[in-house]
Amino acid sequence: MRRIAAFVVVTLLCLGALGVQAEDFSPVALKFDRPELESRWRARLQGFLDAGVIPLIDMETSLQQDQVETYIPDALPVMDKLGFALIAADGYQRAKDGSKGYRWSTYIRALVIDYPDRFVPTANGGTNPNWLKEKGGEPTDFIDQMEQHVRAGIYANMGEFDFRHYMSNHQCKQGKTDRDSDIALTSENGHRVFRLSAKTGVPFVIHLEPEDQSLDDLATMLKQYPGANVIVAHFGQIRHPEKETRFTPETVRQLLGTYPNLYYDLATAEPNRRYRCSDVAADGVIWDGPLNDQRDTLSPAYKVILSEFSSRFVAATDYGGGREPWPRFLSEKAENLRRIMQGLPDEAQHNIGYRNAWKLLTGKPWAP
Repeated sequence: MRRIAAFVVVTLLCLGALGVQAEDFSPVALKFDRPELESRWRARLQGFLDAGVIPLIDMETSLQQDQVETYIPDALPVMDKLGFALIAADGYQRAKDGSKGYRWSTYIRALVIDYPDRFVPTANGGTNPNWLKEKGGEPTDFIDQMEQHVRAGIYANMGEFDFRHYMSNHQCKQGKTDRDSDIALTSENGHRVFRLSAKTGVPFVIHLEPEDQSLDDLATMLKQYPGANVIVAHFGQIRHPEKETRFTPETVRQLLGTYPNLYYDLATAEPNRRYRCSDVAADGVIWDGPLNDQRDTLSPAYKVILSEFSSRFVAATDYGGGREPWPRFLSEKAENLRRIMQGLPDEAQHNIGYRNAWKLLTGKPWAP
């Protein structure tokens, strides 16, 4: 089954669809239906191709409202220079306002209204306390609001859901443990997310450190929900190898060969990036050379994987709160994405850059 054909474009319809969760604080209805949005996206992608540039669709990143206000529109020429045609940025909950439960935000929708050829309507990310506490069953809960919004056809993509998530370098340095989460993929809310994607066709991103049990759970859910479009974040990021003993090229090959609904994003480490929370010399295992002296080329085994299964990887940057200025971050991530793609067959570069994301977002293969 594919996603609902058109977005809710009239505010009253949007409010009615969301019931008690109507966004009376700031109703934002998209101005364009899905065909019009896709037409604009296509034109922008084709513009890069006509200029001889393989465009990038960023399928996993997050923007806080203050980051949008700070960096837009100044970041737009940076997107053009780096080849970022589309960005599917998820949002954070809105500021505290006295309401109970999760506070849905609509500033990403407003961004799509202002720049419909550059940004994909992407639902809020599952990194908030309501999600991390595994709440559900009430109309004020994040997962319940997510289901209502996505079923209403408002979003083309669902932002990153934390399941198993280690602390980042930034969080380790500051001693913050709020994102050190461990939610079973097979939990009730995990089933709800997979079921939602299977019924609507809307893809979603999960953060799932590839621990041994997590890999088993991933296979279980992919098998149970073959219609769900699942993007696992940060391919080849291994930060606690003693817990992630089974993540190998052979395991990846087996997963990709068995489950056609599995995708990976390539928001992963540059060569020799260190992880401050463990003794790992480098936390990205896709690069050639030993972990303490990696080169800036892919290891032969992972180069084969990315070439043979090139239809199953998407570009991503993984921005978020507490990071460096967004334009500089985009430049660094574009460099790493191009580094990963260089040396791959031309077909693979086009698949990874934009074709796979296009199919996930529209349900149709890319055709000029």
